[in-house]
Amino acid sequence: MVANFWLWQFLGRLHPMIVHFPIGLLVVALVLELFTFRNKNKEFRLAIYLLLAIGAVSALVGVMLGWFLESQDQYSGDILTIHKWTGMATAVLGMVTLLLLRHIIRNTTGHLLGVYRIILVTTVAGVTLAGHMGASLTHGPDFLTGVLPWNIPDIPRGNPNFDLAQFASKGKGLDKDQVA
Repeated sequence: MVANFWLWQFLGRLHPMIVHFPIGLLVVALVLELFTFRNKNKEFRLAIYLLLAIGAVSALVGVMLGWFLESQDQYSGDILTIHKWTGMATAVLGMVTLLLLRHIIRNTTGHLLGVYRIILVTTVAGVTLAGHMGASLTHGPDFLTGVLPWNIPDIPRGNPNFDLAQFASKGKGLDKDQVA
């Protein structure tokens, strides 16, 4: 009966819209972190912290809305299971990453900087996998790879009558008649 309550259904349908926000924020946080890699610029730390804070909290909201959507019995199977668990793991990792960065900012020693960066990369990898699984759920398992040339059955693989040798130069160049 809870699954049929209109508010839960409405909130569940907000899940696809809400989850794109933390994806973008967490990826941008990683990109900014790359700018601090060599020279350990601390100028970006507060911006990264803000991105992580909003991204991690948004990811938790996205997980909650995903639970509402799942309860509507429209989705099931292995892809849903992978999507759900990678999404939850990403939300948890986002919070861990945020707490580590908070510790690094407050304690200027930076002895956890390497651990923080590894967890940030893992978080972005997790959100990428969770997003891919979500797209596979809604658009089909070959959504991403279905447009690659080797996966499209109707594209001809080349002209069997094509002869590359016909383009080879015979002599010094083209005749006047061939240029005009």
